[in-house]
Amino acid sequence: MGPCEVASQAGVIRGDKFGAGVCFLDIEGDGDLDLYVANYVAFSYERHAVLRVTADPYPPGPQDFPPVPDMLFRNNGDGTFTDISGPSGIGAVAGPSMGVVCLDYDDDGDTDIFVCNDAAPNFLFRNDGHGRFQEVAVSAGVAYDLHGNANGHMGADCGDYDGDGRLDLFVTDYTRQRPILFRNVGQGLFEDASSISGVATAAYQHTKWGTGLVDFDNDGRRDLFIACGHFLENIHDIDNGTAYRVRNVLLWNQGRRFIDVSAHCGDGLAVVASGRGAAFDDLDNDGAIDVVVLNSNARPTILRNVSATNQHWLQVLVHGVQTNRDGVGARVRVVAGDLAQVAEVHSGRAYQGHSGTRLHFGLGSRDRVDRIEVRWIGGGVETFPGCAADRLAVLTEGTGSRVAQKQ
Repeated sequence: MGPCEVASQAGVIRGDKFGAGVCFLDIEGDGDLDLYVANYVAFSYERHAVLRVTADPYPPGPQDFPPVPDMLFRNNGDGTFTDISGPSGIGAVAGPSMGVVCLDYDDDGDTDIFVCNDAAPNFLFRNDGHGRFQEVAVSAGVAYDLHGNANGHMGADCGDYDGDGRLDLFVTDYTRQRPILFRNVGQGLFEDASSISGVATAAYQHTKWGTGLVDFDNDGRRDLFIACGHFLENIHDIDNGTAYRVRNVLLWNQGRRFIDVSAHCGDGLAVVASGRGAAFDDLDNDGAIDVVVLNSNARPTILRNVSATNQHWLQVLVHGVQTNRDGVGARVRVVAGDLAQVAEVHSGRAYQGHSGTRLHFGLGSRDRVDRIEVRWIGGGVETFPGCAADRLAVLTEGTGSRVAQKQ
């Protein structure tokens, strides 16, 4: 029997809402994956209007339509879901939502939700550990950029780019807007590190969509990939500073600062297309992370990474037993000599994308891992023994050494 549509039976029918992002997460640590759906605007043909900048038609933006609250569906554990958008706090605010990433930004053991809003302040929903959320983007420092602008944000990814053990946020945006690197400074706060890190000018003149904080050369530092391209095929007639089809961008992490190396990365980065979503995984199992870019009105671009074969690496796949099967929300810490790295397992991220559940850690010259620590969502902490580098470590909940947690 082939796949079939079960949205109605599952209870996740959303009527005429215009969705733009989705993630699974375990909101209260009960072992079942709940569903977050980002809604864009209340579009209808009756409300539609065509704006004109020149003789060429130009579509309206999100500010021309009412915003719509996002939705949160609790997993009932029997294949059905209940809409808890209201009682959870998610439905208390509305914005033109785009990309979503779920992460434990404040390191308190539960999963929070960051939402990109298009031409409106971003949302950051802090989880109280029981599946109730408070929107705290302004006080956390991620609603606006350094200058107080609410940009046209498209996609977001998280990762520890500076090696301090905290998950940072990177956000893409519209033409002639700075991509933003929100550095996590601890205690639930972020700072706009876009300029000091060198990312502020990356693809500034173009529209930026899917993105990933990924260690492409296995040196132990996460680099940045940005998929670019405008949504209007005739944009050059309106604005000759950008284009519908452009090259994607790769920023190399030199240790808290990035440099644009797109022109030196082979013919894969020379492809000219209108990129949208991007996904990252080791497609050929050679220890180097590859890229798949979804292009508008064209075939996808598949980029094979051939740059990291002389550096060591470790991939980690976790299996939950008491917690959810795929370990979504689990935080993994890998220690190899003087290098310690953290990453989380996510289901849905960036711009309408998902990059699999294998976690990848570049190790540089280190040929062995000393230990691996896993903090399961709702399931405590375990330590697993070290191993030689350049392999996939499969870790099953309950088979490691339990770590006593602070009361």
